[in-house]
Amino acid sequence: MEHRNNRLHFHRLTFNSLPLVLPYLQHSGSRSCDYTVGGIYQWIDYFKYHYCIVADTLLIKGVAEDDVKRTAFSLPLGAMPLDEAVALLGDYCATEGLTLEFSAITEERIDDFRALSPTAVTELTHWSDYLYCADKLATFAGNKMKRKRNHVNKFIATYPDHHIEPIGKENLDCVRTFFDRLCLTKTDNGMAGYERNQTRRVLHDFAHYHGIFHGIALFVGAEVVAFAIGEVTGTTLHVHIEKTNHDFDGANEFIAQAMVQHVAASHHIDMVNREDDAGDPGLRQSKLSYCPDLILKKYNVIF
Repeated sequence: MEHRNNRLHFHRLTFNSLPLVLPYLQHSGSRSCDYTVGGIYQWIDYFKYHYCIVADTLLIKGVAEDDVKRTAFSLPLGAMPLDEAVALLGDYCATEGLTLEFSAITEERIDDFRALSPTAVTELTHWSDYLYCADKLATFAGNKMKRKRNHVNKFIATYPDHHIEPIGKENLDCVRTFFDRLCLTKTDNGMAGYERNQTRRVLHDFAHYHGIFHGIALFVGAEVVAFAIGEVTGTTLHVHIEKTNHDFDGANEFIAQAMVQHVAASHHIDMVNREDDAGDPGLRQSKLSYCPDLILKKYNVIF
């Protein structure tokens, strides 16, 4: 293991470095939003992401999802066996005077970490991803989804002049204006404020994500009333952003369904990841109302 003798050099993860890490993210084998371009780029400053590529393996250093004061690493992605990557990062942390901690490790990999005898494994109760069968969200079929179908039908009946457009250069300014107006009554404080600022950033750079991000806007007449932006990895659609003017009853359910239908028309997807609730009770209730088929748990692991 010659690479253990080489000092790791972590570089700040930026928009320009995303093409370097994209191949590793695409082969993560996980449905977690943490291994997507959007999942990283939207939170790139909040979690202070830095990266290092060694032995054809991507190492990401940031902070713990439940405490930004603690340095933590993401799951190593690439050719290096997990035990070697943990040992390598252990050497790095010893040199830097840090505790070796991994954050947001999904339950599908937690046994691999337990086999390496960590000091502690703690569930991140506010950071589980909510996953849904794509067919269910595309149709809202079944008795449990009856209320969702009713909301969509009400929207269609109330606003017969509605239509969906893919987000592109022809309507991007309209989407930006809609979002700016939506934020007029919001204060840009804390995590919610950071998320809104990053949504502006994604809209500003949207043209650079051609082939990675998929976006749709819902219009009533000439007015944007909702939009959604997502990303496909493997057979999973990750819905990174979904914004709605709630004055239009049913627009929220309509855009959620339309986004799945839009992406399914060009990609084979079997699951939709609507991501975590960040501990927000209202957001949690909203995600539960769509009847998740899987809640993907995540953990912090300390050595």
